[in-house]
Amino acid sequence: MDSVSQIVLGSSIAAAIAHKQLGRSTLVIGAVLATLPDLDVLLPATDAVTRFTEHRSFTHSLFVLFPFAFICYFFLKLFLKDRLTKVAISNQRLFWLCCLPLITHPMLDAFTSYGTQLFWPLTVPPISIASIFAADPLYTLPLLIGCVYLWRNSDNRNKYKARRINYLGLTLSCTYLLLGLLLQSQVQQKVNTILLANHIAQDKTFISPLYPSLNWWGAIVIDNGVYYNVQVNLLLNTSELSVKHDLGYGQLGVYPPALRSLDWFTNGFIRLETLDEQLVATDLRMKTGQLDYAFKFALAEKSGEHWSAITPVRL
Repeated sequence: MDSVSQIVLGSSIAAAIAHKQLGRSTLVIGAVLATLPDLDVLLPATDAVTRFTEHRSFTHSLFVLFPFAFICYFFLKLFLKDRLTKVAISNQRLFWLCCLPLITHPMLDAFTSYGTQLFWPLTVPPISIASIFAADPLYTLPLLIGCVYLWRNSDNRNKYKARRINYLGLTLSCTYLLLGLLLQSQVQQKVNTILLANHIAQDKTFISPLYPSLNWWGAIVIDNGVYYNVQVNLLLNTSELSVKHDLGYGQLGVYPPALRSLDWFTNGFIRLETLDEQLVATDLRMKTGQLDYAFKFALAEKSGEHWSAITPVRL
C-alpha cells in the first residue's frame, strides 16, 4: 500500500490506543512505527529481481515484527520516562501502542497485488489477497481526515469529538477492506460464469482491482500453458474475455535462477517473451487498466541459437 495510507493507518491506530493518555504524540509515534517496515527499500540488492522479491520480506514478517515491538516498547518507555510518570498508562497499552502500528502495515500490504511475506522465513508464497488497489483514496481519506482533525484538536475542548472522528475513520477504512473482499467474491462468480460459457478450464485465477476503485476488476486465468484476461465492471454488470495468450514457456531455451524466484513470488503468474533478443519475464498480476505491466525483467540474452543468463534488469 502507498506510504500515505500506511502512515495515517499507523497514526490512527496509535491514537485510538493511547491518545487519551499521551495526546498528540501518539500520532507521531504511530506514523514512525508504520513507516519502519518499508525501510527495506534502502537495503542493497544484487539485482532487480532480488530487489523485487525481497521487498516485503523479513521487515514485513509477523515473526519478526512482533518481537521487534518489544524492543520498541522498551525504547519508548525509556524515551518517555519522565512523561509516563505523570500519566496513568498501563504497560499493556504501551506495548500495543508499539505493536499494532507495526503489524498492521504488512497486513494491509497483503490486501494488495504485490505480495507480502507475512510468514518469512517460511518458504510459503507471499500473501496477495489483491482486494484493494495499491493506492486507493477511498480507503485513505477517512483515516487522513480523522488524523488531521485529531491533530488540530488535541489540546482543546473538541478533543473528545476528534477521538470519535478518528474511531469513525478507522471503522470506515476497515469496512472498505471488507467491502473489497465481498465484491471480489462476486467478481469470482462472474469470472467462473464467463469461463464456463466459453468452455475454458482453469488451473488458477488471480483477481484484483484495475483502478483505485472497487468497480473495475481484472482476472488472470491460467490454463495449461496459456492465459486469458477477464475484465469486469460491477456497476454495468459487464464482463469481457480476451483472446488466448501463450505464457511463453515453450520458447524457453534457458532457465535463469532469477526465473525460479519470480515464479515463486508471483505464484506462477508470469509471461515469457523474446524482445530485442532478450528473454523478458512479465508479472501478469500488476497491471493498471489498459496501461502496460508494472514489472518486466530481462533475464537472458540470445546469441545466435544459444541463450545465456544475464544479471536481471528491470525494464
